[in-house]
Amino acid sequence: MNSLPRIHDRLFVVALSLFLQNHRWKTIGRSLTPSAAGCRHSLLRLFPVATWLAEYRVKDYLLADIVTGFTVAMFQVPQSLGYTLLAAVPPVFALYNAMFPMMVYILFGTVRQGSVGADAIISMMTGGVVRQIVGDMSHTSHPVHDVLDAANGNAFSVQEVTSTLCVTVGIIQLAFGLLNLGCLNVFLSEQMVNGFATGVAVQVALSQLGAVFGLKIPHFSGMFTVYKTLDAFVEHISETHWPTLIVSLIAISLILFIKIVPDPVLVRKCGLPLPIELVTVVVFTAVSYLLQFEKVYNIEIVGEIPEKLPVPRAPTFNPSLLTLIWLDAFAIAVVSFAITLSLGRIFGQRHNYEVDANQEFLALGLGHVWSSFFSCFPIAASVPRSAVQENAGGKTQIVSVVNIIIILFMVLFLGHYLEQLPVCVLAAIIITSLKKIVMQVQDFKRYWDLSKIDGQVWIVSFVATIGLDVVSGLIVGVAFSLLTLVFKLQRPKTCAMALVPNTEFFVPLKKYQKLRETPGVKVYHFGGAMHFANSEFFRDRLEKAMGFSVRQVRRALKKAIKKGDSQDSLQAVKESVQAYDRNVAALELGHTVGSKESSWLAQLPRDIILDFSRVSWMDGCAVTLIKNIVADYMSIGIRISIASCS
Repeated sequence: MNSLPRIHDRLFVVALSLFLQNHRWKTIGRSLTPSAAGCRHSLLRLFPVATWLAEYRVKDYLLADIVTGFTVAMFQVPQSLGYTLLAAVPPVFALYNAMFPMMVYILFGTVRQGSVGADAIISMMTGGVVRQIVGDMSHTSHPVHDVLDAANGNAFSVQEVTSTLCVTVGIIQLAFGLLNLGCLNVFLSEQMVNGFATGVAVQVALSQLGAVFGLKIPHFSGMFTVYKTLDAFVEHISETHWPTLIVSLIAISLILFIKIVPDPVLVRKCGLPLPIELVTVVVFTAVSYLLQFEKVYNIEIVGEIPEKLPVPRAPTFNPSLLTLIWLDAFAIAVVSFAITLSLGRIFGQRHNYEVDANQEFLALGLGHVWSSFFSCFPIAASVPRSAVQENAGGKTQIVSVVNIIIILFMVLFLGHYLEQLPVCVLAAIIITSLKKIVMQVQDFKRYWDLSKIDGQVWIVSFVATIGLDVVSGLIVGVAFSLLTLVFKLQRPKTCAMALVPNTEFFVPLKKYQKLRETPGVKVYHFGGAMHFANSEFFRDRLEKAMGFSVRQVRRALKKAIKKGDSQDSLQAVKESVQAYDRNVAALELGHTVGSKESSWLAQLPRDIILDFSRVSWMDGCAVTLIKNIVADYMSIGIRISIASCS
């Protein structure tokens, strides 16, 4: 009795031994062993810097990259200083932001012409978080000259909030990259991003009114920010500080004049614009020092900028702080990725290299995590700086290496020269740098002309961003964009088709009204996938395209059969068809059609052909619907055929 289990055990051991010696097991083992080529491919994908360094032509690229690095630094310093007004952080944070994130992005990023650092939209979103948590302590246009801490009455300091926000954004982006969620970018439609960015630009410009007019008004965050800002501005307009306003207007006029008049000429002849932002910073800093703007005219200046590198400090993983910032961090992570990837795809197409969406998530995520230890705030590729980098002839991220060296020199040796810079000049730089983005409001007409739905997506994103706040605007824009996608999937284009004489081509009957349908045959085109959400839409549009419904034909036949006359039966059917067609026309035209305007459908067709050339797939509900439709029409003597099945 006990011998049977032993035999089974022995057979199992023999079978397992044979399996282990089998060739397939060896094949599986070889497939699990990493090959040299596979490791090399993985390393090149993880470190894109190795790819372009291997292709780097020193004689052709190096000089152009060095010159471009100096040029971009001239734009980055004043721009980043201006963005600290938006982010509500000390000015020195801008210089840190120009160095540390790029150190990582150079190694892991795939966009070779992208200038990653402070960005207007991301800075605005960061400022909303900082002001909401830390508060507007001095109720001035620039309340954060120094890093506020718990001693000032706040639970968290500015540095703690920005570093924790930065690392949280980085962790979210790393998770998205590791999960290969780079495809999420497809849900951020061009028109939605355009409307959202334009709305944010308007918010940013309005937020600088206090600094431009020298008003002591608070910076607002959260819902209805624009309304609160305008309300406070109107309330305090009588307190305008005229010396500040005059300096602001001179700075804005100077920058706009240079950008509108000589810059286009310089770009055509030299390929580079004049770094007017840097010139403005230097000129007004010197004038402020000579004329003693702060002491004599009470014009607010930037203040102390420490000439030292920040001491690495780990972010604060406080549960209460994470609860306050996680939603904003998620929104910043998505927007930062979308801006960088959209720029990268443009540059990649122009310069013939591939941009990896998942790798961009990893690069930005690692950049955020690394820079969070050095008093940095969230970053993205800057549109103006990246455009300058490309126009100046930058070929690779060697440009950023040069840029980092210049910024490092400024941090260590030149920071104190910027202390006399008027804050209103930074506000002027911000407002003028947003000119192109604000002018994107003209794109609304283009989107509307292309598609009414695209125009609606743009206007909803724009209005929601201005009317609510940045995060809510992004959520509403994405949600509405997805709803329009569902609407398009639910209601694809449909039409009756007609044969072009002497050809094999069928065209929409509405577009070519001079064409006539083949007698006794009707062709119906459905322009999308069929599923449970549009099954009834398919049936409804089919009946309208045919000009009659199965139910009306059945009622007409019953009425004719009662009279007992076949001719009367046919005539009743025709009258029913004509009546139905007139009702449809009246519904579409919005008025009652007279009895003399008979239907173009004078008799029932023998055949109905369903053109499924655009039907990519069908679910079970759609299959059931087609079966029912075929049975219904067969019951009244009409044959259904399906053409061009994919």
